[in-house]
Amino acid sequence: MTAEVTGRLLERIGEAGVVAVLRRLPVDAVQRVVEALLEGGVQAVELTMDSPAAAEVIAGVRNYVGDKLVIGAGTVMYEEQMREALDAGADFLVSPHFDADLVQAAKKYKCLYIPGIFTASEAAAALRAGAEVLKLFPAGAVGPGYLKDLLGPFRGTLFMPTGGIQPEQVGTYLAAGALAVGVGSALTPKDAIAQGDYSVIREKAETVAGQVREARRG
Repeated sequence: MTAEVTGRLLERIGEAGVVAVLRRLPVDAVQRVVEALLEGGVQAVELTMDSPAAAEVIAGVRNYVGDKLVIGAGTVMYEEQMREALDAGADFLVSPHFDADLVQAAKKYKCLYIPGIFTASEAAAALRAGAEVLKLFPAGAVGPGYLKDLLGPFRGTLFMPTGGIQPEQVGTYLAAGALAVGVGSALTPKDAIAQGDYSVIREKAETVAGQVREARRG
């Protein structure tokens, strides 16, 4: 991936403003969930590698939506998962933790890789290793004020706060300086999926998409 391609991908993630994190969903429900998210205005998803048939699901979503969505692979713990996800069509990769070996592997594969950090020390180490974007995780435990504080010494760093964030909080994290915000089960409730009520997901997607638009105008 060239610097120009990476730059455009970061632009698309920033424009999306929110990344829907899909973890361990029933395989036969993923397409309907993605459809509802798209209808609601969500433009980026992250399918976690600890989900059933993860690589096959990523490939299926890619075939279904084409370039309409930015597709990430999350919970990447090993280099083999990186290769599997990229082969399946993932645009970017995300981990819950920082591992310098994975940052270097991503450079080998020339892909956008977002390691997870929580402390200032971890952020500094990840940036020294060459990470371009950092996942603040679990962000919900500390709130948008913590992100704003990190952006003091790490001014200009691209952060994607994720973990325990509610759909109605997306705008506050964007206002605090996030590139985009990862939202998981609060955006795709499992009870709604079990009942086949995908309108709930569409409505929640509309809520976060509206917050993104408002934050970008502000």
